[in-house]
Amino acid sequence: MTAPGNFKLSRELIFLVGAASLVLGFNAGDLEPEPVGSPAELAPVEVEVEVTSVEVEVEAKLSRALGAAAKVTPGGTLAIDRHGLLVVERSAGELVRADREGKRLASLKLSPGLGEMVTDGLGRAFVADRAANRILRLDVDHAEQPRELGRGAVFEPHGLALTPDGATLLATSVSEHALVALDAETLALVWEVELGPEPRAVAISADGSHAAVGFLSSGSLALVDLASEGRRIEWHSLEPRDHLELVREDEGCGEDMIALVAQVVEARSRFSVPVETGRRYARGIFALQFMTDGRLVAPHQLVTPQLKRVVARQSADSYGGESDSGIEAIEQQLGWVGGVGGLERTHQTTGLFVKQPRALAYDPANERLYVGGYGDDKIASLDGKDGRQWVNRVVLSGAEACGVDGLAVDDAEHGNELWVHCEFGRKLVRLEREQPGQTKWMQWHEGEALAESARSPEVELGAALFSRNDPRLSDNGNLPCSSCHPEGRSDGLTWRLGPSILQAPMLAGRVVGTAPYKWDGQDRTIQASVRHTTARLGGDPEWVSDAEYAGLVAYLESLPAPKPRQRGDSQAIERGHTVFTEAACDACHEGALSTDRSQHRLDTTLAQVDTPSLIGLAHSRPYFHDGSAPDLRTLLTDRGTVHDMADTSALSDGQLRDLVAYLESL
Repeated sequence: MTAPGNFKLSRELIFLVGAASLVLGFNAGDLEPEPVGSPAELAPVEVEVEVTSVEVEVEAKLSRALGAAAKVTPGGTLAIDRHGLLVVERSAGELVRADREGKRLASLKLSPGLGEMVTDGLGRAFVADRAANRILRLDVDHAEQPRELGRGAVFEPHGLALTPDGATLLATSVSEHALVALDAETLALVWEVELGPEPRAVAISADGSHAAVGFLSSGSLALVDLASEGRRIEWHSLEPRDHLELVREDEGCGEDMIALVAQVVEARSRFSVPVETGRRYARGIFALQFMTDGRLVAPHQLVTPQLKRVVARQSADSYGGESDSGIEAIEQQLGWVGGVGGLERTHQTTGLFVKQPRALAYDPANERLYVGGYGDDKIASLDGKDGRQWVNRVVLSGAEACGVDGLAVDDAEHGNELWVHCEFGRKLVRLEREQPGQTKWMQWHEGEALAESARSPEVELGAALFSRNDPRLSDNGNLPCSSCHPEGRSDGLTWRLGPSILQAPMLAGRVVGTAPYKWDGQDRTIQASVRHTTARLGGDPEWVSDAEYAGLVAYLESLPAPKPRQRGDSQAIERGHTVFTEAACDACHEGALSTDRSQHRLDTTLAQVDTPSLIGLAHSRPYFHDGSAPDLRTLLTDRGTVHDMADTSALSDGQLRDLVAYLESL
């Protein structure tokens, strides 16, 4: 037996041991109160290790690591170590240390609106302080307040992931549309690659060869070859090629028995792009996870924003045009992508029984995947081999909503537990088996509030309502505000609304001082606009209280404006501003919010078009009320002329580039 003082390990071995201690041995069976499908019977695995020396502890951890494939943990709001839990409290702007009863022990005050956290299993944690444009490296190997070890500058960091050797930290940069690689020890920049607007989740394959990046407003995953330092990127689309078409089915009993049914229709050829009507899109990729067999899982929403306009008799109108068609405009999906980095790539999807999936946890020892629903507080447990699924729901005492935004799997030494974090209650909930050896029925243990929100109670109420799949606010609760406006931003889609095709606009930073509202400016106040939208979505405005509407308005008014691109050419931006004013663009887009708050007659299906604010323009493509311009250059050179907005034909290529640079800086 080796004495602790003489025991030495390589960095790679220590990293493997530390990671294994966090993730192996969990056997939570299934979440079975609401079964979907046939539950699988899993034999429990009991692991008991008596640690008598450093050598025995290392051998036990290595044994567990070798008994299952290595796991690389992506970032999130929860992490578990030997001292308890680390929790990212976004609305409070704190990193909280909690014990295994969900009780707060200590905290580190950061900025509200935090991004993700990731740990290395060696007592280090990395936190994306999104609003402060920094990533912190922290010492968390104790039950006291986390201690800062270093910090690195990254513009608006959000998603985090560590390479298997613990040497490189990857971060998504929201403002720069980029993936950034940092040295994990010094947090110095190693390399950076621009990808596309609204990157969020990032995960790294177990062999460290590839990183996958997901986006809010695109259904494509960026698969980045890490050995190439971002120079080689493959794109994998989660969007189905086939689209939907409405058909009438006659039951043979007269007009009252004719039903609308949406059928999947294959494109005419694999080179033919379907028309927009009936086309489906993947959106809202907040979390990614590589499994031990190399497959990448990507929970997302599958959206059909345009169908033939068929409005239900009881509705004034509807989004998507799909009323009475038998389908939902938004469905929940889990994409399974195999062969990342290989020649043969596979792609399957599983329907999810949770709304707005935003949290993932993976138990590699039992091939069990857990997905948390942000909009309905349900947690799905999926068999990693055959995709069978069971569902349970988190209910907080004295609260309307949990808002599941974090999940973490604990090991067998601490009761075979699954931890849940509730964004709106700012609480931890622990799930565990009722009795050792059983694989059904879970006990729920709710902890105390870990922090006070930096938001007012009114804004907190509005934030929860904004995210809920609430049938009072939309048809059967299927169109919550945050599905089309994640983080108060935009899903990048154009929706059928009555006779028009209208873009889901950016809300963050564009509400206060920009009345009137709607694309045609028909709502004079934001209060009237919210009520109007509730009716359009198929909800019942009369069932929503005045206090709840006040909360929704307060939340919308509290949303911070998107951060502009930071790495633009300052001289090009200045020249672009000159072009902007000389071309009289500021005649309509005037002032700090770049809007004259007036309506104008353009060549569109709308009688008039309200002048939109240009705040956050770089993050809100496509452009125009109908989304007809896919990028800013098209807006300036093609669609602007089509809509009779402006004539830019006299501008040189250089002037156009400068004008785009200026617009992206707003």
